[in-house]
Amino acid sequence: MNKIKVARKAHYFCVIATKKILKGEIILKLQGNASSFPDKYSIQTGEKEHLFPFSENPQDESSAFRFINHSCSPNSYFDVPNKSLIALKDIDINEEVFFHYCSTEYEMASPFQCLCGTADCLIEIKGFRYLSAEKKKELSNQLAPHLKKLEHRK
Repeated sequence: MNKIKVARKAHYFCVIATKKILKGEIILKLQGNASSFPDKYSIQTGEKEHLFPFSENPQDESSAFRFINHSCSPNSYFDVPNKSLIALKDIDINEEVFFHYCSTEYEMASPFQCLCGTADCLIEIKGFRYLSAEKKKELSNQLAPHLKKLEHRK
């Protein structure tokens, strides 16, 4: 993890940049164990496939994605086919890395009240399924292929 590290803030873990990351740059490679069942820390990688980190240890590089928090205005996204986290914009040293959970999750295993505080905050994060048509369109450049496929079927 030469570009990022897992850090502890007041009452939670997060992922922060350890050096400047440029827009379009790969931040990390996604690794883990596949399952057909989601949980709070998995990432949906297919219609019925979820990836879990190999470890829950914040110091284990393969578990870093477990600690990436949500933002309604993220600075990264998961390129699911290439199993990579990509910078959506330049990320400064010590800046927290975020992704939009609804860009990979059709329905959240553990919906939650969002505290990101951005101007376009959704307030409640339940999954892609529950987004407005407008918000789905806004996220189109970040969407995992399984969400595009599910949306196209409707």
